[in-house]
Amino acid sequence: MPGKHKNRKSYRDPNRQRGQHLDDRERAKILTAFYDWGHSKRAIARKYGLAESTVRACIKSGIWTPQKPAGRKPILTTQKR
Repeated sequence: MPGKHKNRKSYRDPNRQRGQHLDDRERAKILTAFYDWGHSKRAIARKYGLAESTVRACIKSGIWTPQKPAGRKPILTTQKR
């Protein structure tokens, strides 16, 4: 089923695989371009070869800080350290 807007093209880089998450460096570039340099979301998408929706989602979510994995729960018989 064709899309609603046939003439609208995405700025997504065809060499980039679908479903890849942005790494921290790419996310920082997008946020810097938007907040510090004042570029529009469309200009950022065009410059970095990303879909506009990806840029919007990145700006909306802000900076993602990685969480430390929870690890294994302690055994009940061991003494507290």
